Amino acid sequence: MGFPNKINYNWAVGFPGGIASANPRRSAIPGSLGFRAGSAGVAVGAFGWVQADGVTVLNKPVGSEAPTGFVLRDQQALITAYLAESTMLLPSGFNVQLMSGGDYFAVASTAATAGQAVYASTTDGSLQTGAAGTVPSGTVATGFVVTQGGAAGATIIISGAVAPISGSNE
Repeated sequence: MGFPNKINYNWAVGFPGGIASANPRRSAIPGSLGFRAGSAGVAVGAFGWVQADGVTVLNKPVGSEAPTGFVLRDQQALITAYLAESTMLLPSGFNVQLMSGGDYFAVASTAATAGQAVYASTTDGSLQTGAAGTVPSGTVATGFVVTQGGAAGATIIISGAVAPISGSNE
């Protein structure tokens, strides 16, 4: 651990990818082989897409479909970089837990206010927020909404439905 360079007077609100409440949660159901991080790894606290093989997860889609789920921070990564203190990357082949509903801590690249829709970058699965129905360029709708907002780069809370939406194919 490096020499401390700041003092926190309070605990952090939460950590990206973490569970934000005791409310019910919904996970994407994997096949018998589970979900596994792709060759470049998978970023925690971002959205992930299951690839055509039904096992591999990447932080970017094959096409322009909605993400399979939000990558949960479940303490399953290894810190392998020399002298590194932390990582938000699940190494290739490691188990990935994708959450399709519930309340989670996240960080968005845009300022967020309660009620806004959450969009996922099709490049790296990172989050952007905005008015529902106004999909920013290079993103797709996720079905999640902001429930506790914050400034760009600050920790926010996002929520997704914990039951299939009426009229959906699920």
